[in-house]
Amino acid sequence: MMMGAAAAHAQNVPTIDLHGITIKPYATDQLDVGGFPGASPARPGTGARGARLRNGVRLNIHKQVEIGAIWDFGPAPGGPMRLFEGQVSYIGLRHFVFTAGIFKPSFGLESMQAQGDTVFIERSSISTLTRNLATGIERQAVQAETYGKRYHFALSATAGTAGPGENGNQRAMAFRLVGLPVRTRSLLFHLGFSGEWIFRPASAGNAAPMLSLSDNPEINPGTVSKYLNTGKIQSDSAGAFGVEAAVSWQKLLFQGEAYDIVLNSHVNSSSQQLRFHGWYGQLGYTINGKGREWKGRTAAFSSPSCDRKQSMLCNGYGVLEVAARYSQADLDAGPIHGGDQQTGSLAINWWPTGIIRTTVQYEYGQITGGDMPEHFHAVMSMFQIKF
Repeated sequence: MMMGAAAAHAQNVPTIDLHGITIKPYATDQLDVGGFPGASPARPGTGARGARLRNGVRLNIHKQVEIGAIWDFGPAPGGPMRLFEGQVSYIGLRHFVFTAGIFKPSFGLESMQAQGDTVFIERSSISTLTRNLATGIERQAVQAETYGKRYHFALSATAGTAGPGENGNQRAMAFRLVGLPVRTRSLLFHLGFSGEWIFRPASAGNAAPMLSLSDNPEINPGTVSKYLNTGKIQSDSAGAFGVEAAVSWQKLLFQGEAYDIVLNSHVNSSSQQLRFHGWYGQLGYTINGKGREWKGRTAAFSSPSCDRKQSMLCNGYGVLEVAARYSQADLDAGPIHGGDQQTGSLAINWWPTGIIRTTVQYEYGQITGGDMPEHFHAVMSMFQIKF
């Protein structure tokens, strides 16, 4: 047996290489502290929680097969611990990957950024709402994908989410198509389309199939309820379709997405089609270090990294990034009043080493309509270890 080392953002993480089998430890552990110093109506103040405690291993067997085995111990305290990833991928055919098991199928730009690589602590609400329909984490699925330096295409068939208390009888299809019309040394233009369709929503026992759309206000200290919430809607089918775009120029990254959500539902004993929508746009600038890089396997952007071979405090300061985002998610349609949320966020990200990140984020938001109209100021901090 030989001990090796795998570079992760300029800091070495030990791996084990045993006769062509590479075992890499995996961790995304996050501690979130924050809350709502100003809210109307007033909400509980601050909270602290281990938002994500995902640990496990990923194996590469003779560069032919990849296996992921990762357990999520969070959110803590009181979270539903469960298998986060249990999947097998065949990678022996160049530019192709075939995956089966429990994993996150390809859908949307922000959704495909690893949680520890997202610009903000939490994804935009519209990204969370759409991916949770049929393509979110812990999803039972099979997927075929092909990718290269300027393209990515994935097609998947999905079921429910894994874990206790979940209904796995949902059935859906999803796709994602991404291309890079422009890719030079300093400029990159990313354009993509994603779609998903649930042709058999989940149902419990003999109950009618139901779907619901809900999200926290883009931060979650564990002290608030979901202001955006349609409640359970009896549905025959549902889907989401949208466009994603990004422009990366040197150390500056702009990205945005827009989606429509369609539910073929039964409300008040009548059949009707409900349409919801949302979008976000964000800017990120790497002040110190190397800007975010595009990865063909996920068709998404990595975290910034050091622009020289240093394991700590890149250029004496660590890697620094500032970012701003505006987003909207509208869940009001017909007789459903799930709320219309608009938020603006500012964040500062700092990586003192390649595997440690700290973030401070400010957010102002308002939710009109729905059952709980709200406007708030929020401050959130995050400490993260990721490799």
